[in-house]
Amino acid sequence: MKMKNGRLKIIVGFCFALFLSARVWGDEAVLRKSVVKVFTTAQNIDYYEPWKPGAEIQLQGCGTVLPGQKILTTAHLVNKGNYIEVQKFGETKRYVAKVEQVGYDLDLALLTVEDPDFFTGTKPVELAELPGPGAKLLIQGRDELSIKEDSVSNMEMVLGNEGGREVPALLTNGPIDGANDGCPVFSDGKFVGIPFDSAGKPDKTGSIIPVNVIQRFFKGIQGGRSYDGIPDLGFYTQDLENPALREYFKISLKQTGELITQIFYGGSADGVLNVGDVLTAIDGYPVDDEGYINIPKIGRVPECYLATFYLIGEKISLDILRDGQPMKIQMPLKAVSQLMPDRQDERHPTYFVMAGFVFVPLTFNYYSTANWDNFKPELQDLLFHGLRTPERKQVILISHVLPHEINKGYDKLTNMMVTGINGKPISEMKDVLEAFDHPVDGFDVIDIDDHDWFGSTIVINADKTKQATDEIMDTFKILSDRSRDLK
Repeated sequence: MKMKNGRLKIIVGFCFALFLSARVWGDEAVLRKSVVKVFTTAQNIDYYEPWKPGAEIQLQGCGTVLPGQKILTTAHLVNKGNYIEVQKFGETKRYVAKVEQVGYDLDLALLTVEDPDFFTGTKPVELAELPGPGAKLLIQGRDELSIKEDSVSNMEMVLGNEGGREVPALLTNGPIDGANDGCPVFSDGKFVGIPFDSAGKPDKTGSIIPVNVIQRFFKGIQGGRSYDGIPDLGFYTQDLENPALREYFKISLKQTGELITQIFYGGSADGVLNVGDVLTAIDGYPVDDEGYINIPKIGRVPECYLATFYLIGEKISLDILRDGQPMKIQMPLKAVSQLMPDRQDERHPTYFVMAGFVFVPLTFNYYSTANWDNFKPELQDLLFHGLRTPERKQVILISHVLPHEINKGYDKLTNMMVTGINGKPISEMKDVLEAFDHPVDGFDVIDIDDHDWFGSTIVINADKTKQATDEIMDTFKILSDRSRDLK
């Protein structure tokens, strides 16, 4: 009798396993209707010689079918893309897709397909609530659109590799292959996000752009408006764990918060907060002495997490201590104000060529043009510690010089910081063009900051500049002396 019961249990267990397997495969068939393949023919950019068309590359990833016949994918998959196609699972036909909106800072892009037949047989995802730690996940992806099972570890701020900004991400307990980027992630059959490429997270974990961040992206493009990015709080802070530091800034034992140590020129806090203020709460959430807040169902996250979900121009509520006195402030939020801009549209880098001198702003993208050791310590320091001021909104470089008789003796200059042209201080790229309209006694005089090696002054004959520039452009096959944003 025991043996019969044992055999019966085995048979029942086997049948139950078959039932579960059929259910999983059934769910998988349904979920596959919400995912498409994305094929991008892209063109690399040479930030050292930005007028040159780069080499063609082929990229492949995933897209998620949304209500309203739209496709959501990652920005890095379509950035620099000249031709984009999409393909439904199990079919061979590809359809041409267009980029409707892109948010580089969130690494999100919205695609449209003109041929309405493409969406026949697809199933738009149903957006879920934000899943908490431990929630089970099904991640679509790879060439065959297989399903990978995982679970949520926690919510964290990570560095998005596409936009160079800190953004909220759901971290998974296992790694996620890059082939999954842009594919839908489901929890209990509903859409909770898409995988993306990021840094600053623990090893052997994956990062997902969560559904609430995706909804923030949708909010930013409502009514057909162009996406203009996530705002920034506009200040640096310091932890307040040291007792003497707390006493100096008149913080009681019961109070917690972060000391504001730097206000960004032109940023959200400029003219609103002061260095020495103590941030004690943001949107009603107390800030602890390490700069974190606790949000129900999300957990402990840095205070900058909340700013992600505001539009530029909206106000965020701050509680501060100023000289020991509590204050409540409604601070209008602005775009990030940085000396080294975050990576944005990588297809059209800014440049200006005059008499063979190549002028560019120093950016994160430009740093990728050479080995880090090739940059002088001053330029390395600007990357980590440089702040905007009224006198310097960008760092302008002479990246290199295209040789010609007019620039003889200067042709070996590289990565020289420009401080003035024709007696006018240079704060940003547009100042370069304006200054060259006003030669000094028939000469163009360029001031550079390189006293310890080359010198401080470059002088060229202004009367010969135009002809020399035309000859240089012809020699080096440069179609335009400036980028489209400077025309």
